[in-house]
Amino acid sequence: MLKHMIVATAVMVLAGCATPQSQPPVQNAATVCGTDLPFYEGGERATLWIRTSAEFRSSAEGIYRSALQALRQGLADPDWSAEPAQSGDLSGLAPAVVMDIDDTVLDNSEAQVRMALRHTCPADYPVVWDAWVAEAAAPAVPGAAAFIRAARELKDPQGRAVRIFFITNRECGARTGATSACAQKADTLANLRALGLDTPTLEADMLVRRERPEWEGEKLARRQLVAQQYRIVLNVGDDLADFIPDVRGQSLAEREQARCRHHDWWGARWFVIPNPMYGSW
Repeated sequence: MLKHMIVATAVMVLAGCATPQSQPPVQNAATVCGTDLPFYEGGERATLWIRTSAEFRSSAEGIYRSALQALRQGLADPDWSAEPAQSGDLSGLAPAVVMDIDDTVLDNSEAQVRMALRHTCPADYPVVWDAWVAEAAAPAVPGAAAFIRAARELKDPQGRAVRIFFITNRECGARTGATSACAQKADTLANLRALGLDTPTLEADMLVRRERPEWEGEKLARRQLVAQQYRIVLNVGDDLADFIPDVRGQSLAEREQARCRHHDWWGARWFVIPNPMYGSW
């Protein structure tokens, strides 16, 4: 029943009051995936909330509005950084913002809906996900595009403009029929450009997983690369692992301890977009 609510409500919100297409009957999870739970299991209500609620849109827009205010304040302070390894007078470094992409900048709730309707199993997830990325049609998370445009207009006291770096775990790899060796990166660049977020340096500003051998799921190495030449003033993501390394697979207590060690950074240097659909939690 809940899956049909997701579809019906999503169609109403995103495409007026069009009649939903007929959907396959709901099957038992064990019948579909054997002993494995479907990728979407338990996430139907979360997806419905992201897709339809005024609360989510208000939260995301409010977070991005607060992030922009914090960016202005951070630019004025040469000691300010959102990367723990950076400290002291950083005025010699140009300013930057680090952002995750999936459900931080690009809204993937449509992919979650499709996986629920198709009863996607873990083994099938990479193919379904790659097909979604290839469409390059994800809308922006509320407030994200406005934040990125406004941030790029800001400058530090030395007159250097803010540069946005996108650190994403979308994969660098070939795809049959694709001309790029990093097909998902090419798709994501096209998606951002379609949203009016292009810049001359956009391709260099996107650091995708496995584009270099050392760029695995942990994002620390990529942030450290940015931090060699830029003062990272803000970090924006939707998952604890976007900010703190080595939290994937930790217990809830360990994750809480990691969060609390940076208590003063949340909402000041680090900004989290709500995402109950999936994540390292």
